[in-house]
Amino acid sequence: MNIVVTGAAGFIGSHTVAELVRRGHSVRAVDCMLADSYSAATKRANWSEVGALDGVELHELDLRTDGLDDVVAGSDVVVNEAGIAGMSRSWDEVGLYMDLNVTVVGRLANACLRTGVPRFVQASTSSIYGKHVAGDEDLPRQPASPYGASNLAAEELLRAYERERGIATTVLRYFSVYGPRQRPDMAYHKFIEATLDGRPVTVYGDGSYRRSATYVTDVATATALAVERTSGGEVLNIAGGESIAIADAVAMIGRHLGIEPIVQSVTPPPGEQVETAGSWSRAADLLGYAPTVRVDDGIARQVEWHRSLRVATP
Repeated sequence: MNIVVTGAAGFIGSHTVAELVRRGHSVRAVDCMLADSYSAATKRANWSEVGALDGVELHELDLRTDGLDDVVAGSDVVVNEAGIAGMSRSWDEVGLYMDLNVTVVGRLANACLRTGVPRFVQASTSSIYGKHVAGDEDLPRQPASPYGASNLAAEELLRAYERERGIATTVLRYFSVYGPRQRPDMAYHKFIEATLDGRPVTVYGDGSYRRSATYVTDVATATALAVERTSGGEVLNIAGGESIAIADAVAMIGRHLGIEPIVQSVTPPPGEQVETAGSWSRAADLLGYAPTVRVDDGIARQVEWHRSLRVATP
C-alpha cells in the first residue's frame, strides 16, 4: 500500500514508519519539525533515520498552513500521528492544542476528500476517558484536560466525515507509550535523565498512580495492523500487558542504571490520570494484536537508548 504518515519525525510516528516499511509498504513521511512540542533538533535525528529507510519519501511541510493535496493524492490511507501532547501544558495553551489536534485533522480530511483518499487512521489517547481508566472502549469518555478534550474532538470530527462524507476512519487510543525516542516531556524520559544527572526524580504524590505502559514497537505494530486489517468504523484501545505504579517504574529505572534514584514528591496537576489499565481485547480480536514487550524489558531498552545518546554526545 501507499501510506501517508504525518508526525513522522516524532516518537511514535518514526517507529510507525519503520514498521510499515518493514512490512513492505511505501510511505510518504510528513513533518514540519515543530518546535512547539519539543526540540526540532531531536526530531531532525529521527527524520534522518526515517529518511534512510527504503520506500520512504520525505515531505517537510506544516499541516496547519501548507497545501496538502499533493502529498496525500494517490495514497491508500492517511495515518495521522501528528499533534501536540501533554496534559499539564494544555491548560495554558488551549488554542494551540485545538489548532494542532483538531483543525489539522479537518484539513487532512478535506484533502482526502478532494483527492479521493478513502481511509484515515487517527492516533488518539487514553486521556479521552479521563482520570480513572480501567476497561475497554465502552468506558465513558470524560476528558479531564484540554489535551484529552482536543483528542476527543478530533475523533468526533472524523466520525462526522465518516458518516456524512464517506471517509472510512479507524481510531487508535494509545495508552502511556514509552521506549527509545520518547519525547523529553514524558515521564520515563524525565526519570531516566534525572537519575543519570543525579537530580531528583519528581513523582506525583506517593508514586502510586498507575499506567498501562505500552512499548513503542508494540504501538507501531498495532498501527500497521490497523492499516492492513481495518475498513472503517473501528475504535480500538492499544495498551500494554501490564499496569505499573510510577514508583515501581522509577525503581526499575534505578536498577537498570545501577543508580539509586532521588525521589521527590510533588502535587499532581489538574487532570492528571490516576490509573490507566486499558483492555486491548477488541484489538486482539480485530487485528490479532497482543503486546509483546514486558515493562521491565522495555525500560531496560529505553535506558540503553539514553546511555547511547550520552556516548554519542561529546
